[in-house]
Amino acid sequence: MLLVIYWLWVVVTLVQSILSYGTAYRLTKRGSDNGIALFGWLFVLGIASCVPGLGFYLWRKYREIDE
Repeated sequence: MLLVIYWLWVVVTLVQSILSYGTAYRLTKRGSDNGIALFGWLFVLGIASCVPGLGFYLWRKYREIDE
């Protein structure tokens, strides 16, 4: 059972980290548009993707920036 929970956490973390690339790009475009800001947002969102659900929440919250 513990192995199933671990693999589920790995899959959720992987999906959230993939979604964090677009979120980091949108947040960088909204603020200071440079490579250092993009790296900072990728770092912050990469850490946030380790928490199940937090990456999805941030992705959903900031995806309406472009609209």
